[in-house]
Amino acid sequence: MDKAYILHANEKYFDIVSTCIKSIREYSNLPIYLYLINSSKKYNTDNVTTIRWNIPLTDSDDRYLIADKNFYINRSSSEIYNILIQKPLIAKHALKNFADVVAYIDSDSIATPYVENIFNFNINNSSYPYFGEGIYDYLHYNGKGGAMDRNDLSTTLEHPVSELFKFDQYKRLDQRYRQTGYFIANKNNIDFLEEWYWMCNHPSILKNNSHYAPFHEETILNALLWEKEFYNGLPLTYINGTLPTINEVYNDLQFVGVPKDIRPWLKLPSKKEYLLFFHGEKRIDVMNKMIIQIKQLYEQGTI
Repeated sequence: MDKAYILHANEKYFDIVSTCIKSIREYSNLPIYLYLINSSKKYNTDNVTTIRWNIPLTDSDDRYLIADKNFYINRSSSEIYNILIQKPLIAKHALKNFADVVAYIDSDSIATPYVENIFNFNINNSSYPYFGEGIYDYLHYNGKGGAMDRNDLSTTLEHPVSELFKFDQYKRLDQRYRQTGYFIANKNNIDFLEEWYWMCNHPSILKNNSHYAPFHEETILNALLWEKEFYNGLPLTYINGTLPTINEVYNDLQFVGVPKDIRPWLKLPSKKEYLLFFHGEKRIDVMNKMIIQIKQLYEQGTI
């Protein structure tokens, strides 16, 4: 096949990822491949293939922190780390078996009518995937991170993994931090995907992932991209938010041609055609209301 979407989740996320797929199907009939960790459940809809993806897990109870029925992953959990580092392997598997270009989609996403635009960014001659632009250049976690001085990056979250692999973090220039919730990859990117996965499995990182990879595979990815001076990627393609955010975005805010800061962790993409997903909601009833609301605004010509 020419192109396809890929998603992955464990069984606890099955209803969430299923609702995400439902939202994509409102606007796209392209094939979807859902990789389910250690589960044989099926999503029974035409042109959606569910693949059981086996990895060793202990099924511990500390996978998630829960607040108001909305899940927040426990970033210090080795279980979560082992689940998330499957992204490069899953992309590689899909490229070798199903499609020439794949778009990885975060499971807690609600698609907009422009969802297929993710395939419009030309990566034909790229040796690495194109990852989505992040909201911030420097991230913080558990009291660590950031940089007060561009000439001293020893405090960044990426510093430990850069030291481990003897990478030059200062190659990061002023390029945007890349996030791994949304990316596209083609068959020319398999070597990069293999290297990324190999780094994620370094024994030192597996022993202390919260130190070396506080944002899991994403921390490692950014260090690797900077070392190789791979700076191209997707623009900002999502906005964090829930049901009220939809009305705010399309009725109160304006797309101004460049990403626009609204408030902490809420940044508007540069144009409405680049807003492909609303991200972060995990309550199924709210996700379904978001699908209906976006559809109504689309049919009204607001979107």
